[in-house]
Amino acid sequence: MSRHLISRRRFFGLPLAVLLAPVGAWAARGWATASEERKRTYTAEVGILYGLLTFHLDGALSEAIDRVAGHYRVTVVGEGDGIANRLESRGFLQDGRWAPLEGRSWFSVKGRESRTELRYDWTRRTVEYRFRGETFFLRRSRVAEDLVRVPEGLHVDDSISATLNYADGVWPARADGSYETHVVRRKRAEDEGPDDVQQMYRAELAPFALKVDPDPVSGKPTARFDLTYFSSWAKKGEPAHVTFGRDRRPELMSMPLILGSSVKVELRAL
Repeated sequence: MSRHLISRRRFFGLPLAVLLAPVGAWAARGWATASEERKRTYTAEVGILYGLLTFHLDGALSEAIDRVAGHYRVTVVGEGDGIANRLESRGFLQDGRWAPLEGRSWFSVKGRESRTELRYDWTRRTVEYRFRGETFFLRRSRVAEDLVRVPEGLHVDDSISATLNYADGVWPARADGSYETHVVRRKRAEDEGPDDVQQMYRAELAPFALKVDPDPVSGKPTARFDLTYFSSWAKKGEPAHVTFGRDRRPELMSMPLILGSSVKVELRAL
């Protein structure tokens, strides 16, 4: 199967208020520049079945933000022996925070592929969701295609827009210091196993929360989040951890999984 992304469609125009927003507003929010490009490299170490299978992946992350025009584009591409991934997200400024417009991700390990495509229509407040994936052991197919409606006043992100909102300080914390938004995911049974499949899948809005505390040694912000909402490989009671750098962007991610499996990702600025 081709790794190339499907062709893009035209997006609706950005609100006039965003297009005319003065550069001085960005400085007032603590943003250093109106436009910026960042490039980072990353490595991922994946272990499956108590280290019986191990994979190493090297990749690059490219981030372009134009705060005057009010839009961003982020691309993540990595490849290793028997493993590869690609992610692309585009979004814009809406009501003072970043919101996704279109996202696509592709992941392959030992020939097992999964693809996710999302398109967000904020005029109609709907999200188109498409997913196709294979289970790791028995290579059973999981397919979902659905349209999700977003209630008024509810914030919905993807992983990229949530990261940018946290980095730019436009994702306000709740009273207990945690951060919460919502994401669109494949709806699945709570007890779904790695090879369990359903005849038909739908999509749903699911809460995504980060509990952020300073690391006792480095003092850097470290967040915990529950992976069981998103993967049948997640371990109950053992959240994933993300350590953020001084720029409030992820530096280290650690995800404990079932069956002695784990994922560790390290990101470095160029």
